[in-house]
Amino acid sequence: MIQTIISNAKHPEYGQATISFPIKENDYPNVVELLRSMGLGNPLERDCRVDEVCGDWPILKRLEKVAINLDEMDYLARRLDSFDAQEKAKFQAAAVKFGLFDMRQLIDLTFCCQETTVITDFSDLEKVGRRHFLDVNGGSASSEELENVDGYETALLLIGEGDGTITPYGVIYDNGMQLRPVYDGQNFPLYRDGDSVFLLGLTHKSNPDMNPPTTWLFLPACRERLERTLRRGGYESEDDIHIRLSESTAPNEIDSRLDVEHESLNDLNKLASAIALLDVDQGVKLGAVVQMANPRTAAEMTALAQNLDLFDFVPGIHSPREYGEFMIRESGNFDLDDDLAPFIDYEAYGQKQINAEDGEFNDQGYVAYKGPQSLSELMMRPPTEQRHVGPEMQMGGFSR
Repeated sequence: MIQTIISNAKHPEYGQATISFPIKENDYPNVVELLRSMGLGNPLERDCRVDEVCGDWPILKRLEKVAINLDEMDYLARRLDSFDAQEKAKFQAAAVKFGLFDMRQLIDLTFCCQETTVITDFSDLEKVGRRHFLDVNGGSASSEELENVDGYETALLLIGEGDGTITPYGVIYDNGMQLRPVYDGQNFPLYRDGDSVFLLGLTHKSNPDMNPPTTWLFLPACRERLERTLRRGGYESEDDIHIRLSESTAPNEIDSRLDVEHESLNDLNKLASAIALLDVDQGVKLGAVVQMANPRTAAEMTALAQNLDLFDFVPGIHSPREYGEFMIRESGNFDLDDDLAPFIDYEAYGQKQINAEDGEFNDQGYVAYKGPQSLSELMMRPPTEQRHVGPEMQMGGFSR
């Protein structure tokens, strides 16, 4: 964790706030509200003065006494949180070597510092040489290639070139690394650092470019993060947003029916929140229920996901006989004498139950609806609010 003490440079009388980065999703709304009470936290501006940075990333102390943007700092912290010890040394040493202080450059550095070589311990030159070989070969090599590397000789050649730069974090060799512009200052580069149900790529419908900038949105998300992401992307109305589904961990039965281009972000977020609460077995059941009910909208799918207890589901069963045998032998509804088993007409009993339950078979197994209202009425029920989802967005046209 990176601890920062934040204040309002224009109004020091508002006091200070201590914020831990990266910000946990459940804490994000409270952090935004805290900064708002201090007149800070604009989604686009660097308005938070850093009074102090604490933690085990001493290079970030160069951000002290300057202004940062909340979400830029959070993104940088999430990137750094994924680094191992070697990458940590590379990032900090490279920041010193290239004289980087700006947040945009620091974010860019997280995507290329791995190309450098940093020596923090000269006692094992064989290991140093092998690491350098990996650094200049994209971080990977076959076992055969590594066996053919003379690590000791490679390290001596590297050190002998004399172009290393001594930093507090080790001796760095840049290996020709170029600081490439990855972050455009508005839309964060795609980076997955946690679980999500949907990864959406948002672009402006009004942008005539062949490759317009993409705003990446991970769902489910709290209302505050969702709103701020859209503001950073410059979206004034949902009518201006073109949505594409880039990745999904939802059941295939949902992905194949979901038309994200014609859905509201609120409805997609509620669906993602409902799916995020399900375990693996419940996800399989949801797929079967979706096949049965054939919902057409995200809201209808959400209603199904939130009411799975109204459905009976037996996975892997695809015939009346299999269902009859399951009901008699495995469901626990009967005490069966094994001597009688050969004389039981499982198929007839299974078909009787199917007719009574109005159930059906599909790719996942057997499913039957047992709710008090019709299936169509169930899917019309407004989704209930669950974790990750706050009130409807109220940002201009975003309350659709």
